[in-house]
Amino acid sequence: MASNKVVFSVLLLAVVSVLAATATMAEYHHQDQVVYTPGPLCQPGMGYPMYPLPRCRALVKRQCVGRGTAAAAEQVRRDCCRQLAAVDDSWCRCEAISHMLGGIYRELGAPDVGHPMSEVFRGCRRGDLERAAASLPAFCNVDIPNGGGGVCYWLARSGY
Repeated sequence: MASNKVVFSVLLLAVVSVLAATATMAEYHHQDQVVYTPGPLCQPGMGYPMYPLPRCRALVKRQCVGRGTAAAAEQVRRDCCRQLAAVDDSWCRCEAISHMLGGIYRELGAPDVGHPMSEVFRGCRRGDLERAAASLPAFCNVDIPNGGGGVCYWLARSGY
């Protein structure tokens, strides 16, 4: 009887572990391919902070206008990469970047969607800002499970 309880407990633990491991990943089929995307746990306050990646905001803005070679810029880069790596679930990193990008637009009073060539702020076009944000995982050498070459590809294309 005790061994049945142990076997049941081990099986239950295995099932719960598998469910927990896949909870942040949703699967859908697109053109005969299985595509994995962040699940419902990748939301502000759950998978990443409500105000995510504040140092990455500064870095992306600097990159967009072509500044960032001084010692201060190096500290901003290190801080940004630490913040991005601190997002525990690698599936949530691109979501956190997307949320950060939306926050940048709100802070600047820019619409969430627009033409890639439109200027978001002086010297910075929307497309450049989005590409800089999308490439943060590669820039910081942090893992994202479904971005080609460390790029959040859905951010780099037609907006976030």
